[in-house]
Amino acid sequence: MPEPLATWTWRLERVRNGRTVLTRAQAATARADLANDRAAHPDAYTGYEEEFATALDELDVLSRQANRHDDLLTVLAADRRKAERENAVATSGDVRSGARARVSLAAEHDRVPAGLPEPLDQWVHRLIRYRAGVKIISPIEAARAEIHLRNEADLQPKAYRSGVAGGYYARVIRELGEIATAERPGRRNPGALVRGLSDVLA
Repeated sequence: MPEPLATWTWRLERVRNGRTVLTRAQAATARADLANDRAAHPDAYTGYEEEFATALDELDVLSRQANRHDDLLTVLAADRRKAERENAVATSGDVRSGARARVSLAAEHDRVPAGLPEPLDQWVHRLIRYRAGVKIISPIEAARAEIHLRNEADLQPKAYRSGVAGGYYARVIRELGEIATAERPGRRNPGALVRGLSDVLA
């Protein structure tokens, strides 16, 4: 891996883990430096296209953060919510099929028990929409979510790893891991999340 790319891949990993922060100017400068280095040494980046694209995407997000205290997860979450709103508008054209999907999804959402930790509850519902093709979860977003949930579970093991929540947590972590390692985002392995969870908890 080219040295500049290796350096920024390592630094961005520290940002994701909350060990360091980057200012908007630092992120913008790093993004420009990486792009220039690849333009100057294209052969050195052969085989590292995915790592290069990921680094540029994350640096772009950081270069647009409101202030240096916003971490990458916070900014990505805001971008994700905006993309979800736009996607919801774009997919609302077919009224009849949309109505059937809403009825089906409503039943699945209703089967999710109350009382799950809020971050876990949110991802259970997002994964239901993902499997129905209503939402898109990118591999990088899934990876961030998996890290966040694991950290929360380490801080609150009783809330996440025991009882009913434990089954949902294990399933969500597995599903996010599958999405995070997918070659591209999109609908994979159609099927209801809750149905799978019922199998786990039975």
